[in-house]
Amino acid sequence: MSALDAPLIVASNRGPVSFDHDDRGELVARRGSGGLVTALVGALQEARGVWVAAAMSDTDRELVAGSEGGRVDMGAFGSTYRVRYLDFPPDTYDGYYNRISNGVLWFAHHYLWDTARSPTFGQEDEQAWADYVTVNRAFAQALAEEGDRFPVPPVYLIQDYQLALVPRLLRELRPTALIAHFSHTAMAGLTYLRILPAKIRDGVLRGMLGADVLGFHSQMWAENFLMSARSLSGVRVDLARSRIATDGREVLVRIHPISVDVGPMREAAASPQARELRRELNRWRENARLILRVDRLELTKNILRGFQAYELFLRRNPSWIGRVKFLALLSPSRMELPEYRSYTEECLAEAERINREIGDRDWLPIEVRVKDDYLGAIAAYGLYDVLFVNPVYDGMNLVAMEGPLLNRRQGVLVLSRNAGAYWRLGRYAIAVNPFDLREMADALAQALEMPQEERARRARGLSRLVLSNPPARWVRAQREDLERVRLRRLGRPGGPAEPPG
Repeated sequence: MSALDAPLIVASNRGPVSFDHDDRGELVARRGSGGLVTALVGALQEARGVWVAAAMSDTDRELVAGSEGGRVDMGAFGSTYRVRYLDFPPDTYDGYYNRISNGVLWFAHHYLWDTARSPTFGQEDEQAWADYVTVNRAFAQALAEEGDRFPVPPVYLIQDYQLALVPRLLRELRPTALIAHFSHTAMAGLTYLRILPAKIRDGVLRGMLGADVLGFHSQMWAENFLMSARSLSGVRVDLARSRIATDGREVLVRIHPISVDVGPMREAAASPQARELRRELNRWRENARLILRVDRLELTKNILRGFQAYELFLRRNPSWIGRVKFLALLSPSRMELPEYRSYTEECLAEAERINREIGDRDWLPIEVRVKDDYLGAIAAYGLYDVLFVNPVYDGMNLVAMEGPLLNRRQGVLVLSRNAGAYWRLGRYAIAVNPFDLREMADALAQALEMPQEERARRARGLSRLVLSNPPARWVRAQREDLERVRLRRLGRPGGPAEPPG
């Protein structure tokens, strides 16, 4: 059966829905937002497939305890796919998720360590790595079991760095399976990966090479993986064709940038609640121009330097004092990690300092709002004059896509060259080095002073690019890659195409 028509099994750390009890004690399911969930759930619905994920909440764990193998038929909630939850002991999950996935792999892929002081690996990290292997092995076993429940072989789409070992572990269980793994984060280069203990570094790289297709959002991250794979014994890398030969198989490395789901965002933006929030924001901004950032309070997002670049812009362009406001909508993130708590405090303190030194009782340069506020972000997208997206490194960055789709003022996008989105949107953005305060300050000035005709041209270009790449295309592209692999195994024409430029 073609990989385009085969049953579909998805694996990710977090599932597509969260369960809770309503006021009457009835179980309700709330679907997650974002392009990933939209794209994959749509494909799962069509294929009547399965999504395997870790149980995240007490309600999830209740479902696992009260079901066969943690399986939940979403038919009771109006859907045609199934979810299977895997429940892990808290200590095991903590080692896998907090210590290795977030505390090691996330830091490595985003170049976050202060290498003069950290990291230092020891016995606790060895135990946490064992937990990571345990969880990944459980995912692989569950995927194999779910695959056996279909009358024909399925295709597997495995998501992200938390499950980097699953492709190889699943390959050991089902050698002929069609497996794709997609990395939604940045991918560190080999020099930085060498910070990791060899067991972790090689385990991650060889684990991913268990897939038939490896997907990335940007050419930057695909090239980093290809160069890193060259360091492994028994692995041959064809850089020109983005292919890797290993264990008698060929692995395709492909670039498939994900997009955003336009419909729900525009529906939310048209709601009475969003209209009222826009009115409130307009009253707050008065006649000032608006610089907006929408971010998680995440080390990679470069919030601190963003504030400092804005301060430099004001000091170098004092005519803008009182005529521009910076609205930072920040969502708490990973507050269980001390580095994140400390970074949050630094960001808030820096905004307060800038307000104290440059502002006055009638005008404050920066307004920081810390809370999860999806509708507030949707409303603010409609009003910005400049959208400031300056991550140090980012796998993609969907804010850079969401803003231009909803903006009503032909706002300008200032975008880090190290965001995966730059590879797709850079020609219509003002590109910046996220470490260079002067360059970012100059970009803010350029954006605010840009002629209207140029603003309109860039805004149209951004919107067209995002709309031309709907989320469903992202899933289909991966299934087409797997179909090329299947045909190549059969010795038929239509084998792997050349990678995109």
